[in-house]
Amino acid sequence: MYYTGERTSIDNQNWHSGLIGKVFSHKCPDNDKYFRSIRIAHNPFTNTLQPQISNPIYGEPPEELKPISPMMLNRLMRQTMTSTFH
Repeated sequence: MYYTGERTSIDNQNWHSGLIGKVFSHKCPDNDKYFRSIRIAHNPFTNTLQPQISNPIYGEPPEELKPISPMMLNRLMRQTMTSTFH
């Protein structure tokens, strides 16, 4: 098979444990009646994972949205801020 030495989107999905494209929920710390949905996306310019956070939504999160751990959310937010363009 011919190998170009470049990563594909499937490589990125495997490299990041299948997190790319997954959606999680997070309860708002100031008001428990609201939550935010958080989608994990790949930023090809910085080659990092980037959280895409929604506006607050009134109600309980749907059952299919698993809550994201605060540690993981903190890591994703810091990773986005410390990335630099090369």
